[in-house]
Amino acid sequence: MTDATGEDVITQLTDLVRDQLGVDVPSSDTDLVAVGLLDSLALVTLIVGIEDTFGCRLPLDDFDIDRFRSVDAMAAFLAEAGVTG
Repeated sequence: MTDATGEDVITQLTDLVRDQLGVDVPSSDTDLVAVGLLDSLALVTLIVGIEDTFGCRLPLDDFDIDRFRSVDAMAAFLAEAGVTG
């Protein structure tokens, strides 16, 4: 499991979205769904990438798309799930 600061996680997630999905994230609070950069297939790819990068399994029992709308939301979800420092 990766232990990192909030900024490190934001950077890792931004890089992950770029590398896995070929999407440049304008800012960490950009709503990727609303601007059309994240669809359902890309979301599955992203979840797998997050799990691989951070060495974890995300708790998706009560899946909520809002947790993946932006890099900031993903970082908060990871922190809430105890995945990051």
